[in-house]
Amino acid sequence: MSETDVLRVQAAECLAQVRTHLPALRPALRRVGKFVLAHPEQAMRVSVQGLAARVGVSEATVVRFAQAVGYSGFREFRFALFGGRGAAGVAIFHEDVNLTDDPMTIARKVLHADIQAVAETLTLLDGRQFQRALDVLHRARRVEVYGVGSSAPIAQDAYYRLLRIGLTAAVVTDAHMMAVSAAALTPRDAALVISHTGRTTETLNAAARAAEAGATVISLSSHRQTPLAQYATIHLVTADRETVFRREAMASRIAHLSLIDALCVCLAVRRIESASAAMKRSSAIIEARRVRAR
Repeated sequence: MSETDVLRVQAAECLAQVRTHLPALRPALRRVGKFVLAHPEQAMRVSVQGLAARVGVSEATVVRFAQAVGYSGFREFRFALFGGRGAAGVAIFHEDVNLTDDPMTIARKVLHADIQAVAETLTLLDGRQFQRALDVLHRARRVEVYGVGSSAPIAQDAYYRLLRIGLTAAVVTDAHMMAVSAAALTPRDAALVISHTGRTTETLNAAARAAEAGATVISLSSHRQTPLAQYATIHLVTADRETVFRREAMASRIAHLSLIDALCVCLAVRRIESASAAMKRSSAIIEARRVRAR
């Protein structure tokens, strides 16, 4: 990896850290974080005094913000953020969509955000949590997947992927049925609970009931510190690329789908014989329902 690539990774990880910590920060610290996300190039070029003046907070608040998102201080934070300008000086920061943008500019910004979401998810991925999730899913007698709203299609896809590699799985996206189904789980089961914000009432209730039943709860969200994480034995975090025009953006869902894809591929490798047999059976069934080309 070249020096430019290393700098780009550092910058992407820096902004990803800010996004994942932002919801849990105190108001003053959150104001600093929002400014950094909105104006990253300004933030990386000013002193701690300059940033404090622009945001309207104390210098101590700026330092506490840097520490809250994982850095020893503002100097280390700014150095990581400066990686957002590679050796060639090309910015990698995501641009929000403007009302004056033409269609191709909007398409470029949206697709770039989707790419960045997957790349940032890789930098945020906790290897130990990922491995624990694999172990739990591999051993589980039954896996139930929960998600509502924009997370429901992701839950459906996760269920389909798990089923195709031979796991005993079910998906529940109705709020009442989630609560009933979660309460019926056992310590031999696992619940994969998907929520972009980690704050949706229905999924929180399902996660709480699954935990009370003794099942292992695996949560998947776009934020590190959430109410959902409190019920989870294992918490997986993806990047959040929400912008003004894209609340609960597709980019965040793509990051969720990509992480589920990684989990299922790893499970298929671990269960290669049974997974291969299951995929062969399901492929034959699906192929039999297709119209043959003339």
